[in-house]
Amino acid sequence: MNQRQQVEFHASCGHLISAPASRAEQDVRCPHCHQVVRAPSADVPYASPVLVPDPAPAGAAEPTALTALYVTALMAGVLGAALVYLVMFNEFSESELVTITPLWLFPIVFGLYGFVSQRLLRRITAGRAGTLGQAARMSIDVAGLWAALVLFPFLVLRWRSSLLVSLAAAVFWSVLLWLFFAVLFPTL
Repeated sequence: MNQRQQVEFHASCGHLISAPASRAEQDVRCPHCHQVVRAPSADVPYASPVLVPDPAPAGAAEPTALTALYVTALMAGVLGAALVYLVMFNEFSESELVTITPLWLFPIVFGLYGFVSQRLLRRITAGRAGTLGQAARMSIDVAGLWAALVLFPFLVLRWRSSLLVSLAAAVFWSVLLWLFFAVLFPTL
C-alpha cells in the first residue's frame, strides 16, 4: 500500500476528514469535533484514496528568532503585569495604573498574536487553508463563535508575515484599550 495514500470520509459531525490508508478500520480523532470515529476501509464507496501533497519546503517556515521574540514579549508582559499588580500595586494611583497598562498589555497581545499567526500561517503552508482568513475560520469552527472576537484581526488581514500580523493585532487591541480608558473608564 502506498504510504502517501489517504482515505477521505465524513466524520459524525459532517466534516470531511482524511486518515492514512494504513489506518483503515482503526479509530481516528476528528480534528473538528474531537470525536473518535472509525476510518472506513478503502473499498467503501464514499471513502476515496487521495494523494497527500509534498511537505512544504524547509524555507517556508518562519525563523525561530520570531518565535523567540514572541516568547520574550509574552514573558515580559506577564512579568510586568505581575510586578505592577502583585508587588507594586499600592504604590500607584488609579490614573498611574491606567497610564502604565499599555506597557504590559501590548507585549502580551503581541506575543500571543505572534504565536497564533504562526500557527495559522503553518496551515496555509501545509495547504490546509488558502488565506489567513480561511485558517482563522478553521479555528473558529473548532473553538466556537466566541473565538471570532479574538481572531477578528486574522479575518481581515491578508499578510503572510506573523510579525506584521501580530503588530497590527497589538495596535488594534491598543486602540480598543485607549478607547476604553478615554471614553468608558471616566464614566465608571
